[in-house]
Amino acid sequence: MKSNKNKIKHSFDNKAFSYDDYAIVQKEVSNRLLERLSVIKIQPENILDIGCGTGNLSKMLSDLFPNATLNCLDISFNMLTESYKKNSNFNFILSDAENMPFKNNKFDLIVSSFTLHWCDEIEKIFFDIHRFLKRDGLFLFTTVGPSTLDELRKAYSFIDKEPHTNNFSDMHLYGDSLLKFGFHDPVMDTEKIVIEYESFQDVLNSLKKTGANTVIGQQPKFFNKSSYQQLSENYPINTANNRLPVTYEMIYGIAWKNLPNSIENTEVIPIKKI
Repeated sequence: MKSNKNKIKHSFDNKAFSYDDYAIVQKEVSNRLLERLSVIKIQPENILDIGCGTGNLSKMLSDLFPNATLNCLDISFNMLTESYKKNSNFNFILSDAENMPFKNNKFDLIVSSFTLHWCDEIEKIFFDIHRFLKRDGLFLFTTVGPSTLDELRKAYSFIDKEPHTNNFSDMHLYGDSLLKFGFHDPVMDTEKIVIEYESFQDVLNSLKKTGANTVIGQQPKFFNKSSYQQLSENYPINTANNRLPVTYEMIYGIAWKNLPNSIENTEVIPIKKI
């Protein structure tokens, strides 16, 4: 487990300075997460962003809730450094999500985007988040599901049968874990986002430059020119525009620690209807 964390930390430390230039889908998902949050009547005073990265979502949360205190947690020092450059008035915590150093009943709102799929101990994280939240606290997150990077997985199958992408859990694991640790009426939803690129190298850059090419539990694999050519030739292509798609199956989750009195008689809008 520790070796995986060191591998992830090292990867994101190395990619922190290029991350924002290539994080197209990550930024889009942050926007969609904030759209979901904006329809919920909540005025948090203390917010935690788990896996804050370079601070894009943290900045958006600060703009939405200007009176709130933002706490930004990440395993990567370099990611926190980039976040600090944008948001020097926030609090920054260098820690992995499975060992967060907070007291009970501390936060009104906890968010996490594009982070949970890197973690081994989801149940421990959800247990901790539940106790970190105040009584009427809200947990909102996104992560990726099993269909993510399907195109790359298919292209690699022409090379060998070894795993070259991570195995991502489906939304039922997250929903079941929320219920197990006492979250109130979690709402789960999924959608597919497809980003298209002009070349196979652009596809690889979109993953490498954001740290998303790290495969947990596997040693890095290097291919010669012949293997690279084979991957490029077998990567699926959109024949309508000759561009190469990259699919992300996004999982969204919203859950209250307890149902706030202010919304007990209010219609809750499922994510899928927004």
